[in-house]
Amino acid sequence: MKNPTLRRGLVVTTVVGATLGGGIAVAAWTSSGSGTATAKAGTATAPTTGPVDASAITTGLLYPNSSGTALIKITNPNPYPVKVTGIAANGTPTATGTCAGGNVGWTTQAPGTTIAAGATATLTLPNAVAMAQNADDACQGAVFTIPVTVTVTS
Repeated sequence: MKNPTLRRGLVVTTVVGATLGGGIAVAAWTSSGSGTATAKAGTATAPTTGPVDASAITTGLLYPNSSGTALIKITNPNPYPVKVTGIAANGTPTATGTCAGGNVGWTTQAPGTTIAAGATATLTLPNAVAMAQNADDACQGAVFTIPVTVTVTS
């Protein structure tokens, strides 16, 4: 290449080409957008209690002006474990025989027991029930059923 003009033109073309090529590589387009994502939460299912009609059953011996133990069976129908945070009276107790159910009372419980997903647990609650001091003779040998509400957290 003896022609200086051609040589100068080739150098300029090469430099400009390299610069433009580099600029094209750097000038890639970017884009962003906005929108929403969705997710749906499940619905908690209330625990069920038993043995019958969401009730607790007293065990052991009650007599006037005494406390006794209650048994309650709780089923967790949820797909996750729950913790029993409260068990409170929810209605008037009933009794077998001719004893009036109102002769017993319930003391609110907070056992803190965890029940696995889909599992059932039987809780023993000492001193959860009490018999009134003036309970009549018809309450001797009676079995009391106390409606309760069970509160759980996940």
